[in-house]
Amino acid sequence: MINLEDHRVAPAVKKTIPQIARAVELAVEAIRRGGRLIYLGAGTSGRLGVLDAAECIPTFGTDRVAAIMAGAPRSLWRPVEGTEDDPQQAVRDLRAIKLSRRDLLVGISAGGQTPYVVSGLRYAQRRGARTVALTSNPAAPLKRLADVAIIPTVGPEVIAGSTRMKAGTAQKLVLNMLSTATMVRLGRVFSNWMIHVQMTNEKLRKRGHAILMKAAGVSAAPAARALEQAGGSLPVALLMLLKKVSKQEAVGLLQKGESVAQILRIARVEGARGAARA
Repeated sequence: MINLEDHRVAPAVKKTIPQIARAVELAVEAIRRGGRLIYLGAGTSGRLGVLDAAECIPTFGTDRVAAIMAGAPRSLWRPVEGTEDDPQQAVRDLRAIKLSRRDLLVGISAGGQTPYVVSGLRYAQRRGARTVALTSNPAAPLKRLADVAIIPTVGPEVIAGSTRMKAGTAQKLVLNMLSTATMVRLGRVFSNWMIHVQMTNEKLRKRGHAILMKAAGVSAAPAARALEQAGGSLPVALLMLLKKVSKQEAVGLLQKGESVAQILRIARVEGARGAARA
């Protein structure tokens, strides 16, 4: 029964793709002007926001995606009673991170009426920030406070009111799409490779090395040398290999462009043309 109900989630999310695409546009605009994509939630909704924001650091090498959860950090691993009912706490939390008009605030609430989240979106509006509501309730008060409302309607839960189930799964799918599509638009992904992966452990070092070999079309040894010379920066190492330039030249080229992916694509095409002429 749980599995059958879960099959309703992806089709419900599919119906909201136009709204997700609009939210991506707002997120790209916010980050390009120096702002952030910020998630705000309580309970399961808050934890899912924290999870997505945390994953953006090693995956895309960015700290421009942030999350605030009612009652955190303690509420991350155990319930903290009453925090989601305190509207003033949301204001205090947003003031603490200096929410500004350059940011985009995404309020996450399955029922769309959590006082903490509703208050946070109201405060964001007063600050002049753009807002997105993510809820599974078509009648949610939250949607009236949002520039974009994303409402995957998944129906009643197998256990009534346990929104960690279908509603939570829908939230996870939407957040995956929102952050990933935003980072693709910002050029922090090259083809389908995590070109900004942070190689902070052995698994990620192996992954980065493999990405460089595939993207540059080189064997293990030259890829390892380029990574070492580039100080562990995949984009720098790849540009060094594609254009046969020094680290300093590669860094300079990357700093000139807005999209790292676009610079790498051009270098790859030019490299292929040069090889064909030779």
